[in-house]
Amino acid sequence: MVAARRRSVAVLGLVASALFVPPGHVAVSRAGAPPDPHPPPDSPAQLAPAPASTIRSGLTATTKVSSPPAHAATKREQETGLTVTIDTLRPAAIRRGEPVQLQGDVTNAGDVRWRDAQVYLDIADSAATTPAELADIAASGDGFGSRIVKFGLFDEIGTVGPGTKKTYRLKIPYAALEISGTEGVYRVGVSVVAGDREGRDARAHAETLMPLRPDGGAAVASTQVVTLVPVTFPVVRHVGGNFVDERLAAAMSSGGQLRNLLDFVAEAPRGTLEVVADPALLQAVRDMSDGYAVTTIGEENGDGGPGRNGTGQQTAKQWLADFGRAVTRQQLLLTAWALPDSSGFARALMPSVVEAAVTASEDYAVAQRLLAPVVNWQLSGASTRRGLVVARASGADVQVVANDNLVNLRPAPGSQYPPSLVQVPTSNGVLTTAVYARTIAGRRFGPDFRALDFRQALMAEATVRALETHPDSRLWVVAAPFGWDPGPSAGSARLSAGYGFAAVDPIDLATAAAESPTPYPGPIAPTAAQPQIPEQLVVAVRRFRASGRTLTDLLTDKSTADTDFDRRLATAGTSQWASQPALRLALVRRANRLAAEALTRVTVTGPTFVALSSASGPFPLTVTNGLDVGVTVRVNARPGNPALRIEPIEPLRLEPGESVDIHASTSSDSSGVTQVTVRLATISNRAVGPPYAFDVRATRIGVAIWIVIALGSGVVLIAAAVRIIRRIRTTGLTPREKPSP
Repeated sequence: MVAARRRSVAVLGLVASALFVPPGHVAVSRAGAPPDPHPPPDSPAQLAPAPASTIRSGLTATTKVSSPPAHAATKREQETGLTVTIDTLRPAAIRRGEPVQLQGDVTNAGDVRWRDAQVYLDIADSAATTPAELADIAASGDGFGSRIVKFGLFDEIGTVGPGTKKTYRLKIPYAALEISGTEGVYRVGVSVVAGDREGRDARAHAETLMPLRPDGGAAVASTQVVTLVPVTFPVVRHVGGNFVDERLAAAMSSGGQLRNLLDFVAEAPRGTLEVVADPALLQAVRDMSDGYAVTTIGEENGDGGPGRNGTGQQTAKQWLADFGRAVTRQQLLLTAWALPDSSGFARALMPSVVEAAVTASEDYAVAQRLLAPVVNWQLSGASTRRGLVVARASGADVQVVANDNLVNLRPAPGSQYPPSLVQVPTSNGVLTTAVYARTIAGRRFGPDFRALDFRQALMAEATVRALETHPDSRLWVVAAPFGWDPGPSAGSARLSAGYGFAAVDPIDLATAAAESPTPYPGPIAPTAAQPQIPEQLVVAVRRFRASGRTLTDLLTDKSTADTDFDRRLATAGTSQWASQPALRLALVRRANRLAAEALTRVTVTGPTFVALSSASGPFPLTVTNGLDVGVTVRVNARPGNPALRIEPIEPLRLEPGESVDIHASTSSDSSGVTQVTVRLATISNRAVGPPYAFDVRATRIGVAIWIVIALGSGVVLIAAAVRIIRRIRTTGLTPREKPSP
């Protein structure tokens, strides 16, 4: 349970002050009553895990609690330790003639024994019917409406000792609510009053919103609602795939944020949610389900031990199976891999980071046989026009932006709501984007929202929108914040009561896109919610992009290498690690260093000097692959003097650890010494490693030598011929006499 300091969907301001009413005193206190010297604290409604029941004054069970509620207590709560929650609210909307039933817990986290504790229902007299009135509720901190103090309609839970909690139950007949009966949204709360033996008093309060349904025979307007639920988590992994810590396993465990969020999705009726999942998270969970290791940066660098086996393998298997079942009932979309900061890298002139992220998500969808479009939805919804252009050009199918980034977006004349679908003119043409507000029913959709808060706020705003006649109010995109935790009882929040409400018509983004978008030519700028990328990180990502792409291009087998690199580059550019800049920078730099070191292990060597004895000839080179994977390289030899020509060398394919000796053929049109530079490159001519240089001496003496040889041979032949002729003339052709025996 989360303590009542967190407001429920109806807690849209500070709670009302009221006087202590002793048991048996029949009265109804009004907002104009004398002010409470100890106003109750902010307090939220809570989840709805238990069925509704009738009131059981004084018969509630007492449960020991070992620690105070897990939230930052208000000053009042710190003084008294007393908090209250709303965990069950039935029906979800006020129905004429039907009682309102509430259930929750009163917790005493302090060291004072509070006696005669009583829980009362507070309700506003009139309904909110406009967005401004909902906003006023959120901003108000004074007492409101009526407190139902008639005997039998409040719960006397008695003593709440230190470190204990008690359950209250209220059942209030419709007639006792004394509301105006106007169709709209009513502010509802519960207040606890108690005292101790020294005369001190304690008060606690929690609130929610309840819409009033129209009569059954009345025509019911509805609001088309697109509900975006991001399933993301800042997964931190080393280049080799090991996890830095066990935070992801904890988030998927019972009571963890991802577990609660998945329970929320599973609880929603079929076809009511757009689940926007980060495939980087889904892949990490898949990897965990096969077994994984956890290592620190020091251990990865070889400065520590080998790390340890992860403990969340079974948790990952269960979460992944439950996720698969849940999304078969909802529309599934994928974010660009790891939610890259598309605006930041567009500004840094590095669109390739966004391209890698979109490509990685598309590849994941193909591998998992998913027909899921890729959504460009930056963390906190912060974007720029340039960021939208880059994401669209990279292949993102859907654009989602928070409305406060559209600086000049205003409601159309006659409407009280800005449009939820806009057309943005860009240098690459007009693009359409879905627009959502950071508030819901006048209250900021923040981490203190729980599943019940969301359900009541959904119905409240849908009701107020349905009361308008302008078409802009009838299409509403509501988006949960990234990292939202709907609470440990999200699976029992009865979301069907919200999405089945008469004013709520759930639709998907594809259906919403069929509507006519509103042109928006104004500026688009990020807010302070999304900080700029540190320059050091931009430099590190740029270097990793260069070294990593070269290493990938070098490999012979690229079946998985390109996909792996796209994922790593996208992860390096994620916007989810804004709170961990030092860790993020260290991981990117290490990835770059490892890639650069790998490139140095593919080398070329040769002679230190080559002397050509003629106009052409070969020289030897040795290419070595020191990696444990096969590579394919080009050997590019460039002479300093263009008069020396080197024949092209065919690409070489080297197995792991293999060295190959080759001979390069040369020819020259002149004599002299020139330097030759040899460098390896990938098939696409990305340079690999440092160059190797040596000198070549070329000479054209070969022709002169052959002339001299020819002339010499001619002289010898002529001399021999002259001698033979002279002999013939003097002796004739008589053969010589045989020598005497």
